[in-house]
Amino acid sequence: MSTTHRLFDDEERDEFIAELKEWPNTDWGKDEVARHSVSPFISFYFPPTPDNHRDVALLMVDIHEAFEKLLGFPFTMTMHEDTERPHAYPQEEPDLRRQAMEAHPHEYFVFWFTDETNHASSPTTSGDFWRTWYRTDGSRTEYSSIVFYYRWQWWLDNRDAWRQFVLKTIDLLKAHQVYSGLAMANPMEYGTRAEITTWERALTPAFYGLDIDYEFSMRDELLNGIRPPTWAFLLADHWRVKLDLTREQVREALAHPRISITELHSGQWIELGEQPELYPVELGVPELPMLLNRLLKPIRYDDLGLLGFGQWDGDPNERFTDADSRRWMARFDTDSDWPTPASRLLTAKQQLPRKPLRR
Repeated sequence: MSTTHRLFDDEERDEFIAELKEWPNTDWGKDEVARHSVSPFISFYFPPTPDNHRDVALLMVDIHEAFEKLLGFPFTMTMHEDTERPHAYPQEEPDLRRQAMEAHPHEYFVFWFTDETNHASSPTTSGDFWRTWYRTDGSRTEYSSIVFYYRWQWWLDNRDAWRQFVLKTIDLLKAHQVYSGLAMANPMEYGTRAEITTWERALTPAFYGLDIDYEFSMRDELLNGIRPPTWAFLLADHWRVKLDLTREQVREALAHPRISITELHSGQWIELGEQPELYPVELGVPELPMLLNRLLKPIRYDDLGLLGFGQWDGDPNERFTDADSRRWMARFDTDSDWPTPASRLLTAKQQLPRKPLRR
């Protein structure tokens, strides 16, 4: 990461924005260095519990195997408990079940699979699994998490099977928060987060629907509240009771022909329209995220950190400040000024159902 040169210029940013409007799963960069992409994703956040650390670790292995099969076995690299660096897969296939059985209750259990050999590039398909440890003294800990990235065309072709997998996984994990939409795909190499945050700051003023999901820091911060959903979201009973609402009251508040709500053991799975949308700013503030945001605002955590790594003196690459992070978190509020007061005056166009983009 250079502290003296910009990662991209205004022309490159505008070209990337134009391409994303044509196809929301687009990447940008140089093959010999790194390519970073906006990608469909789903992230599950669930609390650690006492006495079942081994069961949770084995369940995470089950979930990995089920999604790998659903994807068509695309992974070519892995990182896991018994190795200090990524290696080829399935040539060197880890014994995840043995590792899960041996995982200590007061240590992390972590593994990762991807189809991307360049650790600095955004993956096109990956699964990142992190079981946190439980503190026996009852002190605050963090969520465990599972994050999947996958190809847009794959999702368009397999959305029903994807949904069945997601709904089953939510209840198996007893998840507290689940998000799905479109976001910058974080590479495996943690240091490249500085580059991803630069792109996020450059692209979010152009798209209301571009989410930011960085589980490495959000596992802890999301304990304080939710972030504004852009498409699909689990309103878990754990958070619904904090709104002092019944499930029926949630359904009444979100009564809209394009919002679907599926009742689960863990809570209510909410989808804003048929598919994720980036919502270009020039089309106006989108109606459905604003409607859901109005309901969820009392449990929103506006101080959610968006960086993972901070900005330093002399760095020419713009990233989110704390003030801008709060503005972005509030972008679906009626009194928001994100990205600019002038752009908020645009009339929001009704987002009519449309045929999915295909290539």
